[in-house]
Amino acid sequence: MISVDEVLKDEDLHYEVALAKNEKDLNTWETYYSTKLNDALPAKLSLISRAVKALSNSEDLWINYLNLVDTNYELMSIQDIKLIFDQCLTTQSKSITIWLKILEILIDHAIDQVTYVRHKFNQCLQNVPVQDHSKVWVLFIKFGDIIEGPTGIEVYSRLMKFASPEVLNGSQVGEKEELNLTILDFIDKFVELGGDDTHVLKLYSDIVHSNGYSNLPKSQVSILFEYLDLLIKNSAKDKEFELEINKAIQKYPDQTTNLQMKFIDFYKSKKGNFANKIRSIYQQAVKDCKTVYDFEKAYNGFTKFEENDIESYLDTKSSPDTTILSQKLTAFEKLLNDRQLLINDLQLRQDINNVDYWFDRFGIFQNQLNVVIQTIANAIKSINPLKIPRNCHHKLYEIWIKYAQIYASSSDFKTADFIYGKSIQSQYPHPNELAELYINWSEMRLSHDYFQESDAIELLEDVLYRESANDVDINYSDSSIPVQKRIRKSIQLWDFYLDLVESFIESANDTIYIDKVCQAYETLIKLKIATPKKIMAYAQFLETWGYIEKSLSVYERCLDIFKDEAIRLEIWRIYITKLKYIDHKERRKDIEERYREVVKYRGK
Repeated sequence: MISVDEVLKDEDLHYEVALAKNEKDLNTWETYYSTKLNDALPAKLSLISRAVKALSNSEDLWINYLNLVDTNYELMSIQDIKLIFDQCLTTQSKSITIWLKILEILIDHAIDQVTYVRHKFNQCLQNVPVQDHSKVWVLFIKFGDIIEGPTGIEVYSRLMKFASPEVLNGSQVGEKEELNLTILDFIDKFVELGGDDTHVLKLYSDIVHSNGYSNLPKSQVSILFEYLDLLIKNSAKDKEFELEINKAIQKYPDQTTNLQMKFIDFYKSKKGNFANKIRSIYQQAVKDCKTVYDFEKAYNGFTKFEENDIESYLDTKSSPDTTILSQKLTAFEKLLNDRQLLINDLQLRQDINNVDYWFDRFGIFQNQLNVVIQTIANAIKSINPLKIPRNCHHKLYEIWIKYAQIYASSSDFKTADFIYGKSIQSQYPHPNELAELYINWSEMRLSHDYFQESDAIELLEDVLYRESANDVDINYSDSSIPVQKRIRKSIQLWDFYLDLVESFIESANDTIYIDKVCQAYETLIKLKIATPKKIMAYAQFLETWGYIEKSLSVYERCLDIFKDEAIRLEIWRIYITKLKYIDHKERRKDIEERYREVVKYRGK
């Protein structure tokens, strides 16, 4: 340091005189220093050093001193600069402004003094108030980015301890943009700075095994797979990796296939022969997949693996064992042939109540009778009738019919009859399905000599005439009522019964069957399900077999039952044609007058 006399000029005398009288006058020192700004460095250093010595507590004077060091760093020795810093901090160790200036100088000019700079940052954090730490950390991580390596990693590791948990998990934004770092940002930094994977794995594990990181900008699933990739890269232990996979499958069941594929990647990355382990995972994967996309991924990977395994075996063996090769080829062929079955497995996992999927399965096993029978039994056991999709082309009752027909086609009518008997006890989405079962059951009894002809009729009469207290009031379309209680109002089943009974009538002497038909029509009227067309058919039936008076009385009843004028007019138009059967003139005249009144009223 040069003496004062060497830099003193004539114009400086009045400043020196003033300072001699009061060396604690800050304004004099600042004004005096401002006149020296264009002087040589020694003159400025001499004056500012005197100033801070006289007023060591002045932050402004020390800032001037530090600015001078900053702009002339290359002209000064590192030892002198360090000495100036130490002198400054003797009185300014609590000043965040002073510390930031010193740290900025060190980062800009003394970055190679790594230990010294790191020491100064530590000293700063120990001295300045906690509320100012964020300002220090902005510079500290800048230093870490420049230095990189272990020091940079250490800086960011310390910052993680300083950061708030809410910022780390992404639920809050940091007060300073530079410090708004989530745990994912720290992971990226550690990787960028060449950090040890062990530390990164620990951070990934914290995220994956916690529920507190749902606000991160990256999905939990993508973070999970990054974690698994890093475990594979670092050759994790078999049990450790399998445990991670199993935990992940429980937490993210929709990712099961992707996780199983990752499990396969793990074993493919390992040295040694893990073909059987990989094969078992593929086998499980194609059984567990929940979407067609996942199935294609697992199945295509499996077939490619088996194909490569065969090629590898042939390439590495000069004389392949024919038994082993045959086993491999058979397994590969079975995998190719099972594709349709595996897809059907997937479909049933997606919706076990979809009847169409079950019929696809029946088709797959069509040449394996025992398997078809077992599959039908499984379908009947598995399907919830109330959850069958409405868009299914096949119906539940068709499964029962297929079941019975297998035995009927082999002339085992006893078993077929038993199956039909079980089928009608099941629940169905609509009573029409139960009606179809009764119709098919009846037709089977009609078609084979094993049964008596009357068995088909008795079967239908057993259900159609099974009266209960509320039969008349039961709503056929009310799905809350079991179909067995609504079936008696099935027009479809009554029509079949009427056609069946009428087919047994050959002459007017077959009064038993004629009476049965009449009873059926009367029951339809009683149940309030007889349409005008149906009652007209009743009248025509009676007329056909010579029961004229009864036929005419049905027309009268029909006019009494239906109140709609348009319907009544149609009934009259048919009824009026039957007057030819009435000999009594007054009676016939009365009917004609009633008809004219109806026509006249309609004309108005």
